[in-house]
Amino acid sequence: MKFVSNGATNDVEAQMIDIKLFQSGLWESQYYQYDKWHGRHQVQLSFDAGQSKVTGSGSDDIGTYFIDGVYSVQTRRMGLTKTYQLGTGNPRENLGHTVTIQLEWNRYNNQFEGKWYVRTSKFMGSGEFKLQYDKSEQSLSSVYDKV
Repeated sequence: MKFVSNGATNDVEAQMIDIKLFQSGLWESQYYQYDKWHGRHQVQLSFDAGQSKVTGSGSDDIGTYFIDGVYSVQTRRMGLTKTYQLGTGNPRENLGHTVTIQLEWNRYNNQFEGKWYVRTSKFMGSGEFKLQYDKSEQSLSSVYDKV
């Protein structure tokens, strides 16, 4: 995916730190559509460092979906496809369609930010998208580690 690979940095120290940006686990997503923000919706993501691939699943106010995509530690970017499972969630909104999502790390907001894009026979549009690691999961696991 061209978006993900453009803009690589040669700063090895920064790249080592950035590996931690792509943590498998529970994340929260939000998207902007119809003049308002939707979510914080939980999504489970798994990052494969060997292949720079990301997969996952979750559900939001549209329906249940699966995530497939690629990421780059060098550019701090992700390119995702979010495919809705037809027959779940909101029958007016869920067409079993695919959403393209392009995200880039924003170190000031401590989250990935970018845009979503949809093109179906019934709807064409785009909007803002945010993805943030769920810190509550991290704090729970550290509590269990101490027990």
